[in-house]
Amino acid sequence: MKKYVIGMLVLVIGFALAEEFPYIPGTTCNIPGTAPIELDQTELKPFVSRGPVWKGLEQMSQEERENSEIQLVLEKDATDEALHMAYRIENVWNSGEFENALALFPELAELTDINEMAIGNAWRTPIPTQEQPDWGADVRIGNRDSVYICAFDRHNSNGNLFAIILLNGDGNTCRWDVNFSTDGGQTWSETYDWWANYGLNSLDAVVVANHCYVGFGRGSNQDQGFLMRFRVTDGTQEDFPNASPYIIVFTTTSPDSIAEVSLWSNHDQFDNRIYYSAIINDGQVRALWDDPDATSWTEYATNITNAERGLDAGWNQDNADRYHWLSYLSYNDSLHIHSVEAGTWSQRLQYAVGTPTDYTSVGAYRDTIIVFFDYRGAGVYIRYLVTYDAGGTWYYGTVDDTTTTQESPDVTARRGGGQGVVYRFYTSPRELRYAWRNYSGGWSTPVRTTEYAPYYNKPSIEYLDGGVHGVVYLSWTSPQYHAVYFTRSDWTGIVENKSKDLTSHLVSLAPNPSRGSSTRLFFVVTNQGNVNISVYDAAGRIVKTLVNESKPAGDYSITMNNDNLASGIYFVRVETPDGVNTKPMTIIR
Repeated sequence: MKKYVIGMLVLVIGFALAEEFPYIPGTTCNIPGTAPIELDQTELKPFVSRGPVWKGLEQMSQEERENSEIQLVLEKDATDEALHMAYRIENVWNSGEFENALALFPELAELTDINEMAIGNAWRTPIPTQEQPDWGADVRIGNRDSVYICAFDRHNSNGNLFAIILLNGDGNTCRWDVNFSTDGGQTWSETYDWWANYGLNSLDAVVVANHCYVGFGRGSNQDQGFLMRFRVTDGTQEDFPNASPYIIVFTTTSPDSIAEVSLWSNHDQFDNRIYYSAIINDGQVRALWDDPDATSWTEYATNITNAERGLDAGWNQDNADRYHWLSYLSYNDSLHIHSVEAGTWSQRLQYAVGTPTDYTSVGAYRDTIIVFFDYRGAGVYIRYLVTYDAGGTWYYGTVDDTTTTQESPDVTARRGGGQGVVYRFYTSPRELRYAWRNYSGGWSTPVRTTEYAPYYNKPSIEYLDGGVHGVVYLSWTSPQYHAVYFTRSDWTGIVENKSKDLTSHLVSLAPNPSRGSSTRLFFVVTNQGNVNISVYDAAGRIVKTLVNESKPAGDYSITMNNDNLASGIYFVRVETPDGVNTKPMTIIR
């Protein structure tokens, strides 16, 4: 009994340090001290004008025209005659006969519904961002304002960054752009520009294999799950193997339309699958997958029929049982968390969040899954739900002062980088705050991570390696109106503040405490070199050496045999070229 109490005490202390509380389904989870609700949400919606979509080409300068290469996307049931005319216009424009190409558009309008047409423009020479601040300051992405969605991802091997931005429009169109960085976010260039005169409800992007994929609901009815792709080497658009510049992943049946999309991939592990999910306005969540060719999609039923908003989904690295996780908000203002096991989607948790709330964000790594969301109690602030056993037992917590309004969180837990979260905090002026922790335990003190006041719409955070996170966010009104900016955690002094913990996220034990004959040790080597792993007892005596050899960079796991260890507390010391980390391990017999 005494051994059991000691083991439980270790667990209770750990959760207390993290200010996490067990969640029991059906109970009310109260966190005292909340303030009256204070919101200034005026979320942008696409401005759409029914003027001819080719007006965007008319408005280009001569220099822009000479730098452009266009593709026309017609309605899904366009006739062969209309497709032939579109192909002719493309060739005329791309050969430099701009006025002749513009003169052909009215003829095309007689052959197809011109309001369903979109124009994609690949810049022959990418357009650099004009606003270039000093290194270390927030960097602007692109030259456009009135943005209302920004998607962000990174290619793991070469480190190149993508920021896909969806604009509110320029008076005639709704458009999105591809922005690309090869130097860790110091400089950005726009490689592609797409516009139409119908609105887009949602957009997302993800990297897998050698491409960044962009998905959105297309058409005035938003009834096509659309997909395009861009090379990770230079950010340029590339056709699919079937020679088409786009793929229609799925279609909906009128009047159902696509309300939100979320893309994810297994880029961190197998790097051979892309996943496409969407909320349909009838409450369904559709989920499909394919290989990077993306030409032959397989759908697996989620059996979700009550989804309304806040969709997010992600891959769970190194967990072969529950490898996909998905979160959303339902019509009755509840958070729902689902995962895939043996090819079947199942709900793992339902949690009342109140209204107004808009966003959820899910991060998964091995057995630890965390979901952040807007929560309305006496006030509005962000909460999270976390499980350390892949969905068996859940805990809830917060990361900041709940007497101040907080909203719009985004979390990442990928690739052994710990858990990083960003969110809007209602100081005056508004702040975008950042906090970090290992996959359990206490959070770092939240700090302001951006120079400019952020807009309400959801930011995006990703792990960049070396203990550093990158963040893409929208400015509020200054220095630009709803422009896109990039910042890194090592531009704020956060890396120095947490340097002593920099390697803690690279080592984990499971189960811990352990009652069995073995414990799995997971560790990450980010720089090739000698690795020494030893186990010590409470008196500091070495019990066994598990590893003492050179290892290349990568993720590792080993099984430690506990048969010869008596009950008690031990310490596993992991020394790699990245540093030294020691983890306590409890054995209970």
